[in-house]
Amino acid sequence: MLADPGAVVGPLPQRSQSMNLRPWTRWLVRRRPRSRRPRHVLHAKMNGKAQAREFSRRIGLGILVAASLSMVALVTSIGMDVILGTLLYRNADFTLRRFQIEQQGRIGKGELVNAAGVKIGQNLLHLSLDEVTANLQRLPNVAAVRIERRLPDTLYILVEERRPVALICPTPTAGTTLAQPTYYIDARGYVLKPKPGEKLMSLPIIRGISSDEVVEGERTNNPELRAALNFLQAAPLSQVRDGLDFSSIRIEGPGRFVIATPRGGKIRFRAGQLGEQFDRLNVIFTYAEHHGRFVHTVDLTPERNVPVTFLN
Repeated sequence: MLADPGAVVGPLPQRSQSMNLRPWTRWLVRRRPRSRRPRHVLHAKMNGKAQAREFSRRIGLGILVAASLSMVALVTSIGMDVILGTLLYRNADFTLRRFQIEQQGRIGKGELVNAAGVKIGQNLLHLSLDEVTANLQRLPNVAAVRIERRLPDTLYILVEERRPVALICPTPTAGTTLAQPTYYIDARGYVLKPKPGEKLMSLPIIRGISSDEVVEGERTNNPELRAALNFLQAAPLSQVRDGLDFSSIRIEGPGRFVIATPRGGKIRFRAGQLGEQFDRLNVIFTYAEHHGRFVHTVDLTPERNVPVTFLN
């Protein structure tokens, strides 16, 4: 077919390049998605030698810091000692000038001051109160101590003394002579020595204890002696108190002791279970009173069939 003579023949329209690209080429030119990782991040990996150098550097830094802190502490401690020494320990305002002593007993104030180991003129703040307390507690007659600094110049001493509840007349062992024939003993069993030339207190007398069992300033471990002390505490509160003479207690042997009656009789007790024995003795006393009889001897050591004798 012939072309139209009037038609204008121009260049043929070109296809788009994208249309001419092959499918795999078009996929390559697609815009890749941006990475979500932050840019400009340095990822460094240290080898073994670098790690060792870093560890050594940290150890050295730690030692340096510790040494610096120790030096600061030492300087601070020395400085504090100087400050305390100047302001407190060598300050004349805190010089000990007087003692304030409270005591009720047989220990004199001069004896307490000497035993305390403290002298007028010492620095009150430099004293060791624990040491002063220990010095006073070495006295046999001292039961408790309280020490206080009363600024600026007074040391307060409160002493509680042991209170004797009985006298002990120990029996000398064979071939020995007693240096001290009589001792005091308090309710807890501490043995106390009377002062030279002292008039003895009027107290119950405990006999029958060996001199080997009596040590001044120490607490007795003798069970019969401790039972006698318990008796002296409990008997005055019992119902049988009027039928007993508390002026003397004799330890007869292991586990038993004897008490006298106002009419010269004898009551033998066991070392333990005093309350039960008081009840049994009260039954006997009640029986004797109702029948007009007087008890002469009672042996409470058997658990049953108590032997009893009467004066009439």
